[in-house]
Amino acid sequence: MGKNVFSLMIFFLITIFIIMSVNLAFARTFNNDFETGDLTDWEKTGTAFDFQPTWGDNPTARNRGQPSNHQGDWWLGLAEKYQGPEKGAALGQNPGDLADGVDAPQGTLTSIEFVIVGESMNFLMGGGNRAWGTAEPCCVNLVINGEVERTMTGSNTETMTRREWDVSDLKGKTAQLVVVDSSSGGWGHPNFDDVHQANASGENIPWGQATAVEARGKLAVSWAQMKKYYK
Repeated sequence: MGKNVFSLMIFFLITIFIIMSVNLAFARTFNNDFETGDLTDWEKTGTAFDFQPTWGDNPTARNRGQPSNHQGDWWLGLAEKYQGPEKGAALGQNPGDLADGVDAPQGTLTSIEFVIVGESMNFLMGGGNRAWGTAEPCCVNLVINGEVERTMTGSNTETMTRREWDVSDLKGKTAQLVVVDSSSGGWGHPNFDDVHQANASGENIPWGQATAVEARGKLAVSWAQMKKYYK
């Protein structure tokens, strides 16, 4: 009897270990800051994101007087058309180049699914002040079950500033971020970068805690993602 109980305990422990190993294997980081240099973990529609993400402080490169204030090297700046010293140079792009039609292109960019695990979300936001619910919104939305739960716009400047949503009432729910460019008029573009969830102390939470199982099978991991996280 004792031997059977011991065997069952060993079997139980091995099973738990295997389950934990599988979940850890599928745990992944989210391309929250576009530092892969591409749109890994995001799906685009339309043409507004054709030359995104952009590289470097392009507004300053063309003497705009409104520095981008981006994090790292890459960010979403939908008026920009410079994809870095390698890809951009190969395509004949130069720092400070404006996108074809500047504000004319439209489209959306939707993230993979993730779970709300923090008390708040923070990110860099700039570009046009065209709110969701108006005729031509340019904004970033937090979407749950097809409903917009939170939204944010820029302030009619290329310079991004740190913005925050209280998401404490949404904890445990599965969400997506959607960057929206539905305007072709003046300031008809959003700028966006470096999104995080944070705990009650304001400390950013590793994205692996929010995408461990939910991202399984949603999108393939690209070589750019592998280069970033598996050096």
